[in-house]
Amino acid sequence: MEERTYKISEFSAMTGMSPSKIRFYDKAGLFTSSQREDNGYRTFTPHDAFRANAFRVLLQYGFTVETAIEMLDSRQNSTEFEHSLHDQREQLIRDIDLLKYRLTRLESALSILNEAHQKRGDILNASNLEPTLAFDDGFVLVDADDQLYINASYGYDFSVSVENRQEIAAFYELLSVTNCARIISKADLEGDSQTINPSYIISMPIHEAWRLKGCDLNKVSRLPLGKCVRFRRELTREQSVQKETFNPLFEYLELHGYKLRSDILLLPTFMNLDGQGADIETLLVPVS
Repeated sequence: MEERTYKISEFSAMTGMSPSKIRFYDKAGLFTSSQREDNGYRTFTPHDAFRANAFRVLLQYGFTVETAIEMLDSRQNSTEFEHSLHDQREQLIRDIDLLKYRLTRLESALSILNEAHQKRGDILNASNLEPTLAFDDGFVLVDADDQLYINASYGYDFSVSVENRQEIAAFYELLSVTNCARIISKADLEGDSQTINPSYIISMPIHEAWRLKGCDLNKVSRLPLGKCVRFRRELTREQSVQKETFNPLFEYLELHGYKLRSDILLLPTFMNLDGQGADIETLLVPVS
């Protein structure tokens, strides 16, 4: 008996998939029994519907479209499928962990923005002047984790990123645990130039190093932090490289008898995406 075929509108009703989604999955290779009629219209069989249901069960488990189709094509036996489920469970646990990091980061950024808005309002109410540099007058002494990092540049020379391509990709895979950051060298900050030339890095707290895979650890550097002065400032990108904008920091260090111990870690906290307004930066300044 010849198997009945169904037009895409009928198949859509059978599976609950929109025609556009059916076409997308068909191009991805999901519907192995589908055929194209002489008039160019695609038709589908009950086998395609059964396969669609199995596919969506795999999507429920969190497998990607590509992986789910590969699993259907490979015809895994029960033992292999169980191993796949165990592996997926571990992946989902890692994903949940990263999502928690991202939520914490997002909430922190919103809190900092709220603080900035309040500070800016206080300044305007007091003086009727536009706020200038720092919104966080309170320098805070903190104990910060050392950072592991990979260089994407040395100053504004990004040629090292080609050499570090694999390690940079591994760090980017862990975004939220890792940071797109900058290092301001102590020598640069204390030099005679009126501007600084920060290096772009991707960093992570040293206690998260267990997450790194596929990295040449000889290319990964360590930034010692420990006892740090933390402060935040709101500046345009042009202002942020002007050495004079660090004067409040050095005045604070001198007033409290601190000395700059090593390189500074700069963490972008909020960026004006059009590049026209002011960004908010968090700086961790190692001191002795």
